Amino acid sequence: MIPGSASGRTVPATVYEPTGASSPLPLVVISPGFQMARTQYASYAEHLASWGFVTVLCDYADQGFFADHQALADDVSSVIDWAIANRSIDAAKIATAGHSLGGDISTLAAADDSRIAAVVGWDPVDASNPSVVPEKMSSFHAKLAVVGETTDSSGGGMPCAPAGDNFQAFYAAAPAPAYQLTLDGADHMDWVDDPSCAFCSFCTAGTADASFARTTTRRLTVAWLRRQLSGDTAMDPWLAAPPEAGTSVARK
Repeated sequence: MIPGSASGRTVPATVYEPTGASSPLPLVVISPGFQMARTQYASYAEHLASWGFVTVLCDYADQGFFADHQALADDVSSVIDWAIANRSIDAAKIATAGHSLGGDISTLAAADDSRIAAVVGWDPVDASNPSVVPEKMSSFHAKLAVVGETTDSSGGGMPCAPAGDNFQAFYAAAPAPAYQLTLDGADHMDWVDDPSCAFCSFCTAGTADASFARTTTRRLTVAWLRRQLSGDTAMDPWLAAPPEAGTSVARK
């Protein structure tokens, strides 16, 4: 448990640390999708740690349907405080990432916390308490990359990633430099490690292999963060053009 943003508030978390890497190290805080456990994103945390990032994978202190998203974003900043105090962290190399609501919380945290230098949203979805896009983007300084799908942008009474609030809206509102990767045929729940979970069936199923989004997103996240936080030009080929069929890139 990590102390949250309010007295008595705690954030359940797991810390993944690189082996054999030189200190101080870059930090990534991962936030999960709505009603998703942090264990559903362990593969991302493990992958980031293998590339030299201290990675804190969190649950939300408040899992309720009407949670205050500003408080959740403030919790992300508290996790950063904790990591800096308890691990050897390079304070100039801090990033956030997350899926769905977690992408929204990661972006909201970066809008408020100038220490966050880069963000990756995994099919992020904006919410209304508070809305991030475009309201918070005037104060946004971090380098934003988003990856997403269009299968769940419409249809049904409540699309999982409605077009007006999906990853494309984040990219459109973000200042340059920003990056957008679209995965054709993926669906909103392909980003979790076990997309057979009961809650995952709520969203429309895509046509792509379920591992497609996870594999591509792990690669993008490392490439974007190493390029933006460390100036690693070896990542440029992974960002210049999509390596797989069924992907398209926009950047500014």
